[in-house]
Amino acid sequence: MTDKRIQARDAATRTLNRLTAGLAFGAVAGVGLLGAVSAYTIPGTATSSSGATASTSTSTGTSSTSLQASPTQVSSSSGSGVAVSGGS
Repeated sequence: MTDKRIQARDAATRTLNRLTAGLAFGAVAGVGLLGAVSAYTIPGTATSSSGATASTSTSTGTSSTSLQASPTQVSSSSGSGVAVSGGS
């Protein structure tokens, strides 16, 4: 009777080990698949925009540099700065 219990325990342990390994493999594969779908769905963008060109004249010749406009509104204020601390 003891041998049957030992064999049943060993069989259950093997089953749990296989189940754990299968779940770990499935989780890694799922993360990889999710990453691939995300990369395909939301790809990075490469745009070529025609910005302003700044030209400078030097004694050796003329050089030009392509400039791009800021994508966000740039603002400035003439008031004094305020430091905020804590807050809850």
